[in-house]
Amino acid sequence: MRILTGPAPCRGVRPRTASPPDAVEERIPGVDLRFVHVSDLHILADPERRQHGVDTADILRQAIPAINALRPDFVVAGGDLVSDASEESYRRLRALLAPLAAPIHLLMGNHDSRAAYRRVFQPGAPATDEPVCGAFERAGLRFLLADSTLPGREEGELSRAQLAWLEAELAAHRDRPTWVFLHHQPLPIHVRWLDRLGLRNPDPFLAVLARHPQVRAVAYGHVHQPRSWRYGTVHFTSVPALAFQFSPINQEVEITQDTPGFRVVEIARSQARHRLHYLDGRVVAEPRLDAIPIYVR
Repeated sequence: MRILTGPAPCRGVRPRTASPPDAVEERIPGVDLRFVHVSDLHILADPERRQHGVDTADILRQAIPAINALRPDFVVAGGDLVSDASEESYRRLRALLAPLAAPIHLLMGNHDSRAAYRRVFQPGAPATDEPVCGAFERAGLRFLLADSTLPGREEGELSRAQLAWLEAELAAHRDRPTWVFLHHQPLPIHVRWLDRLGLRNPDPFLAVLARHPQVRAVAYGHVHQPRSWRYGTVHFTSVPALAFQFSPINQEVEITQDTPGFRVVEIARSQARHRLHYLDGRVVAEPRLDAIPIYVR
């Protein structure tokens, strides 16, 4: 397994590559970049355990051939990689990811342990509890991976150091269209119990975005459901979980039988096309950015 390192103490991971399956999706002419956003894998150390009746490892096994068939340039896994924060869970995750053909960048979520993650995915490096962040560039676009986890809490927060890092990265690359990834939702999704567990300090984060108009999108997980809206000039998107799903309408906790899935984004001439791919074979295309609802706070 190759480990990708950046100029900052922030890292991505490249699992061992495998040959893509025979049935692959060809790129549409003019597409400069294709990537996949997954989130909330919730892998457990014990292969016999289930969460809300769901075998999350089996869901990941189903998802990887579907992702490989798309031939993405990279994958971002947006946190809650595991559920019990144990090293054994991360070792199991690493084994499950081995057939993935594309590079993958891993974010932290509220169920993750930074130290346990580092011991498994960054052996030989100090197993600290410092934020796991990163930055990389592909096809003329910048991608920033922020760490919104607050150890010991379900809700999230971007520390002053994280906000300063985001500000510095954006200031240093003003000419590059940029995507920002984090785990927790920065804007309420109007599901009461989930909004209590979102980002605790959205205002300074949104202020950073407002100072840097090159930010095109903010992508997050945590809510176990897809959302898409515009706030200012930025497109905010979330993804279904690669695990169990949460009701988008019930104001109290409700686990649904909705199908797991992931988001595929294609960039062509600086324009993004989004599709939601579900493991039952459905593909749902999202409208163009100018047709997406505007978020009002």
